[in-house]
Amino acid sequence: MGYTTPYIIKALSDNQQDVDRERPLLIAKTREAHQVANTVESQRDWFLAQPTGADPRFYEPEYQPMLYAFDDFSEEYSSAPKVIEALTALGLESFMTLSKSSAINHSSVIAPSHLPIDLAWNDALDYEAFFDEYWPLLNPNGGLMIFHNTVNGCPKCAMFVKQLKLKQVSQFSDFELLSFFEPYKLHQNSYTVIRKITAFKEHFLDWDQKSITESALRLIDKH
Repeated sequence: MGYTTPYIIKALSDNQQDVDRERPLLIAKTREAHQVANTVESQRDWFLAQPTGADPRFYEPEYQPMLYAFDDFSEEYSSAPKVIEALTALGLESFMTLSKSSAINHSSVIAPSHLPIDLAWNDALDYEAFFDEYWPLLNPNGGLMIFHNTVNGCPKCAMFVKQLKLKQVSQFSDFELLSFFEPYKLHQNSYTVIRKITAFKEHFLDWDQKSITESALRLIDKH
């Protein structure tokens, strides 16, 4: 765990608050729209009312976001204790599950309710082992895996990325890959983002009025 951990968890908390605030508004405007004639004007009014343009299919599932942090506290100058202290002070500790271990061979601590993984971030080594263990658990519909200190780092790290790129061009690939440089840094000055697209479908291909309406009506029934 490091400097960015509290920011990631705060983002999860903010997102949860947004959903909790917007879902009742979405239900209310859907109830109102359901009681009037279905016209172009009523559809427009429903779309423009708060939360404007919200897709009910994203608000229908009940989901508690969670960050699983793996840190064995082996570093002499580990920032992990300070991270825990900061999260407690901010009241955000409920959004993190801490495993005092390496991430390797410990993916079983992730609860089934939090699978598939939407974002997996590796800020340690053992890139190949991490990829092999967590790639099958990653969301096939656009899940992200990020490795720190790659193309501008140690030769072994750069070779890992090159092997992935070779896999992309030489065989059927189920991922997209993009690396970024941070040239102003002497260490950890690059990172690589991999997006899993095994089951990815462009959102506009999934946009149909029938499924959106059915989802909105299910929200009404649930609440």
